[in-house]
Amino acid sequence: MSQPPPEALVRSLVDGPSRLSGLEFHPEVASTNAVAVEAARRGVAEIHAVAADVQTAGRGRMGRVWQAPAGTSLLVSLVLRPRVDEAALATLPLLVGSVLAEVVTAHLREGPDEPDVALKWPNDLLVGGRKAAGILVERHPEAAIAGIGCNVDWRGLERPDDLAAATSLAEEAGRAVDRWKLLAGLVGVLDRRYVEWQDDPAATLAGYRARCATIGQDVRVERPGAAPTTGRATGIAADGRLLVATAAGEVAVDAGDVVHVRPADG
Repeated sequence: MSQPPPEALVRSLVDGPSRLSGLEFHPEVASTNAVAVEAARRGVAEIHAVAADVQTAGRGRMGRVWQAPAGTSLLVSLVLRPRVDEAALATLPLLVGSVLAEVVTAHLREGPDEPDVALKWPNDLLVGGRKAAGILVERHPEAAIAGIGCNVDWRGLERPDDLAAATSLAEEAGRAVDRWKLLAGLVGVLDRRYVEWQDDPAATLAGYRARCATIGQDVRVERPGAAPTTGRATGIAADGRLLVATAAGEVAVDAGDVVHVRPADG
């Protein structure tokens, strides 16, 4: 049975001090990003959230399908209308990743130990070195849509081969994690970081670089129709591109599927 976010939580988020203008919940959709695009075309105010219990055709990077059983994940898309120049807009996925990492760190922290939460360029969240969430930011004439799929509780869940290496927050924490409290934290942190990013994108990039597990790794960047780019990831450029030192010199990669290459991978 689909379990929507508690009404009291929704009211506190929408009527509270955050910039969240609306939160709609759907038991099942094809894609929260697609529903958010339609909401943007209706003229919803920034920041509007679309959450779902199940999505049947959620889109990941490189055309992958993102699916999750009911009740196991936080699936939410945000309608954003940032007032920044083109160069800064390219760093929006990195902002959303940084926000999610900050929220997940807070939810997994117990005692003095800092949980192992990192970001894999451009927008995968790693917990304990394993993927726990993905982000897809799409730009449309009406708005920018930031979609987040976070594995909250996959304990005991059989998963296909392509998700065998993935993890969930509850698995890493060894306890239940409330996805709606996670959403509340996401709204609160985004409310602050989004304003800071628009005022000073460089400061947001500094925070992203500090959490980015890709920097310093040997990588292979795969793109459809192009030869892979291989080398050592050396940093993140001001426009959010990944800097890779290759045998032919340093290149800046603006998109692609990044593989962290272990010595055995060749």
